[in-house]
Amino acid sequence: MALTLENLKALCEGEKLKYFVDPNRPVVMMGFGGIHGRYQVIVALELEGRFMQVRTIAYLHCPADHPHILPVLKIIGHLDYRLRMTKFGWDPSDGEIVAYADVWLEDGDLTQAQFSALFKSVLPAIDLNYKRLTQTMETGQDPGEVLLPSADAPGLPAELRALLEEIARKEKEKKEQEAKAKDKDKDKDEGKGSDSDSWPTV
Repeated sequence: MALTLENLKALCEGEKLKYFVDPNRPVVMMGFGGIHGRYQVIVALELEGRFMQVRTIAYLHCPADHPHILPVLKIIGHLDYRLRMTKFGWDPSDGEIVAYADVWLEDGDLTQAQFSALFKSVLPAIDLNYKRLTQTMETGQDPGEVLLPSADAPGLPAELRALLEEIARKEKEKKEQEAKAKDKDKDKDEGKGSDSDSWPTV
């Protein structure tokens, strides 16, 4: 089942995202604030809705003749190796650096939970690695991975704080579900043991 523009708008509204619709193509654009800056992203549908991409707009530029291009490209390679969902790319023709995430839908569907997980992965990666990349462009030295702050850290923008709180809530729920599943398996194993202990001796 291909994703339509109306489907995409409904998914954005389900996440309470404010967006603008491109009048000429199935693309929505939105902005968000992070710890290290403000960013614009688009969500584009291609191939008649069978493919979706989240992509930054005017994120960073590092031309091919930049004196620190090599350490910048090393970071991009490292991020692409480490991150599950978000990928970073560099265009040698103009030096544009982008962050993006691709979703192949084909004959499948995109649920609200999947769309939510996508944004909760992509948006923090965009913000945190902006600082790492800009510092490397300025100094030539990689400051290292930037860790995701806690939701109660001072000075966080409200929208990023809400995002981190949601991530923490989902992680807590996941751990609770895993703990319940382990307890259930343990009870089953103990039940099997008690049954065998009660077998009559022949």
